[in-house]
Amino acid sequence: MTEALIDTEFLERLANLRFIVRGRWKGRLSGVHASRRAGVSLEFADYREYCPGDDLRYVDWNIYGRLDRVLVKSFVHEVDLPVTLLVDCSASMSLGQPSKLRYAGRLCAALSYLGLNGLERVGVYPFAERLLPGIPPRHGMRQMGHVLRLLQGLSAERPTAMDEALAQYVAHSHESGLVFVIGDLLTDRGYEEGISRLRVRGDRVVVVQLLAREELDPALEGSVRITEAESAQHLELDIGRRTLAQYRQRLDAELSRLESFLAGLQIPYFLVPTDAPLEELLYRRFRAQGVLQ
Repeated sequence: MTEALIDTEFLERLANLRFIVRGRWKGRLSGVHASRRAGVSLEFADYREYCPGDDLRYVDWNIYGRLDRVLVKSFVHEVDLPVTLLVDCSASMSLGQPSKLRYAGRLCAALSYLGLNGLERVGVYPFAERLLPGIPPRHGMRQMGHVLRLLQGLSAERPTAMDEALAQYVAHSHESGLVFVIGDLLTDRGYEEGISRLRVRGDRVVVVQLLAREELDPALEGSVRITEAESAQHLELDIGRRTLAQYRQRLDAELSRLESFLAGLQIPYFLVPTDAPLEELLYRRFRAQGVLQ
């Protein structure tokens, strides 16, 4: 029997957390986040200059009489927030104890519960060299069962092409929202274009980079045979202190490049070892960067 991704007691401990989204949102249904649209609504937002074609019912005639200016009232609709989890299931996600894919699955399960418990729509799409069949954002705790079954059935066995996969997601989905990109982001085929597409469309993006402890701090020495996870190519290496120092230098450079790129787009970024407690990520780090409250 397959071990459950996440237990009920853990989820119940998360019940007081909520997603934070600053600014107005273009959603669909009744929920807890605000979206600027003209019309009758729950809350008055602001005034703007009248434009030909505006509904005259929303002209403030009192202001017109006092200031001789034609201003139109705009309102705020309360709408739900679509939360989408894009999870890497390429072959390199098989590394680690627990594996990066296992950790990603547990994180996605926790975030899905938080969204659904907060009356948001939640969807999950796995990706590798392309966008894979997933679950579009929907309401209700019935969605949680669909999400868990999808996550439990994922396997890490494909090459990675993030730019292509994220471009397919943008073309496939029809609305912006809160998008978590969860994976190791160690790819020579690029991630900048795909992530930029999300930001240009108006998504609020959060990037979680998962790396195994042996990737961050390898403890190899002497003659070893290394197998590249996605190409299955083998390398025979003699590893000493100099080799390890060069590896760490290159890894640090890649991580710095990713961090600088995301900072330029004002995207929250989290580097997470797979042996790090999930509760620490959710309660301390996500709250510290304003992703959860």
